[in-house]
Amino acid sequence: MLRRAPPPPPTDSPQARLRCFLAGLSLFSDLPEATLDELAARAESIALAGGMTLLEQGTASDAFLVLRWGRLAAWRTGDGGQIRRLGQISPGECVGEVGLILDQPRTATVFALRDSELVRWSRSEFEQLIAHHPAAMLRLTREALKRYAATAHRPAEVRCIAVLPGTPGVDAVAFARRLARALPWLGKVRVVEADEARSRGAGWFSRLEQEARGLIYVGDRDPAWRDRCVRQSDAVLVLADTDDKPSHALPLPQARSPHLPLHLVLLRREAPMPGSTRAWLDAFPDRAMHHHVIDEEDLARCARLLGGQATGLVLSGGGARGFAHIGAVRALRERGIRFDYIGGCSAGAVVGAGFAAGWDEAQLARGMRSAFVDHDPLSDRTLPLVAMSSGRRVSRALRALFGERRIEDLRIPFFCVSTDLTEGSLHVHERDLLWTALRASSALPGLVPPVFHRGRVLVDGGVIDNLPVDQMQRRISGRIVAVDVGGSYRLETTLEETALPSSWLEFLRQWRQKKYPSIGRILWRAAMVNSEANASRQRRLSSLLLRPPLAGVDLLDWKKFGEVVELGYRDTLRHLQTLPQGRPSLPAEQINEP
Repeated sequence: MLRRAPPPPPTDSPQARLRCFLAGLSLFSDLPEATLDELAARAESIALAGGMTLLEQGTASDAFLVLRWGRLAAWRTGDGGQIRRLGQISPGECVGEVGLILDQPRTATVFALRDSELVRWSRSEFEQLIAHHPAAMLRLTREALKRYAATAHRPAEVRCIAVLPGTPGVDAVAFARRLARALPWLGKVRVVEADEARSRGAGWFSRLEQEARGLIYVGDRDPAWRDRCVRQSDAVLVLADTDDKPSHALPLPQARSPHLPLHLVLLRREAPMPGSTRAWLDAFPDRAMHHHVIDEEDLARCARLLGGQATGLVLSGGGARGFAHIGAVRALRERGIRFDYIGGCSAGAVVGAGFAAGWDEAQLARGMRSAFVDHDPLSDRTLPLVAMSSGRRVSRALRALFGERRIEDLRIPFFCVSTDLTEGSLHVHERDLLWTALRASSALPGLVPPVFHRGRVLVDGGVIDNLPVDQMQRRISGRIVAVDVGGSYRLETTLEETALPSSWLEFLRQWRQKKYPSIGRILWRAAMVNSEANASRQRRLSSLLLRPPLAGVDLLDWKKFGEVVELGYRDTLRHLQTLPQGRPSLPAEQINEP
């Protein structure tokens, strides 16, 4: 194969352009010119439409391929049928090399995320290349190992975006131009409209993608052009004007791969009315991520979530210590940090929901003080058949705060966690009545009755995971700020012995002297012990971890509201002064210890 070079091709021929492409790859960079000419001459070009499968896991490894343009994705199916995402393949990267190196069947299924073109060489040609140029084999092996190590953590790059009208009359072109300005990390973004590109061939799209750092393809009512926009893109945005009716929603493109991210953009004039979002999500049943876009700040948030530049906020549980979240977020906002996704557990979920609803710190502080300080939420004691309190005060307080809002109505995307005692697993609330989800997330076993929801028994999320950073990591690509107010809590006593008191009178005397922790504190601490083992891992996953010094604050110290808010604020300000200006980018080990 490599012993005799063919005559050089014309400089403007497809073969010459392929040779230039190969020469620019690190794998082939040291090969002689004659070898590059022969590789280009013997390469087979393969065109693959978006959504089509290139390689099937378990089939024979019979070829070596390089992606020329487009984008591929790789998945592996385990013995139990579970599917593991291995990552994406970008232009210039190899495909199928692992099976050839190991002389084994294909280890993954590879399919096209969008219209793609590859070059292919047979197994025999690959083996001849390696035999004559062993250095290429070394580079190939190194690249394969680096990619294997990186794929689990490398976010999918979004450079090409399809913007499609989801309701009649929506101005997709105007939105696309606004979106282009909201993607500064891509540099100059080109907006491609139907009249310019509808009749173009694959080569034109290939050159366009090579020349532009970012592209937005604007669809219209033409099904063929809508499908073409989708096949050329890394993500799809469907625009719905909420002044219209969900029943008028346009159908989603048939060509869309189930693995292609879908975003539903709800264009609004004002904040959504409680319950109004659900009908729109039902009209687009693919469980797309949805965004409420009222102004440019909402659009910027949508762009960051779309482009892997988002900042997530995770707030832990901790009873009255959770008031520190209000002060911490105030300090972060003063620094100019804006959050694109919010998640939390128990008290952190309640505070996070207020911020996700668009409230400022003063509005949230008033609501929290009224709900949890002016009236002790655990004072409605009852016969302890299920819990020490009836739970009515907590339910009334949460319902008074949030009314009939659903999670999907919140302006900033939000989730909270509870513990499913039926299955013994973590339950993530993303589309529920908000106050009910928060009630489940903060239902501490023994203190507050569980929430019975669709046949499940739900209690405080802190039983399993008090700081759900990994849940945020599954939802965004970008940075995660975590505020942990529960991890440093200690349950202490002045008693030195475990011997029981000699009488009830002696027990009551010691109890009044606070030598015994109260039953509420014991239950609260017992419920959180299990999740503490998981907390250290969750803290390491965060980009910036804040742990306000709350050693003197008890879980049930509701009356210390103002003091705790101020502690969270001052300590966060102190910590932020040590950071460089801009959005947080610290490695996880640089944390704020109490």
